[in-house]
Amino acid sequence: VVYLSNPQAVPLVRLAIYDMTGRFVTEQDLADMGTQAEIDISGLSTATYMVIIEGQQGSLTKQLVKE
Repeated sequence: VVYLSNPQAVPLVRLAIYDMTGRFVTEQDLADMGTQAEIDISGLSTATYMVIIEGQQGSLTKQLVKE
């Protein structure tokens, strides 16, 4: 499980995870997340992923390494 913290409650829309080849893996709706969300990554293989967090004011891309 990965915890996503949003202490300022910025309006977020969704979180999408892609593998390093750009293939879509999964997504989670964040519209009602409040200040924290749990992202279940137990079904993901050991690898590096791109996580895109989309909000009403733009998006943010981060790298996730599952060991």
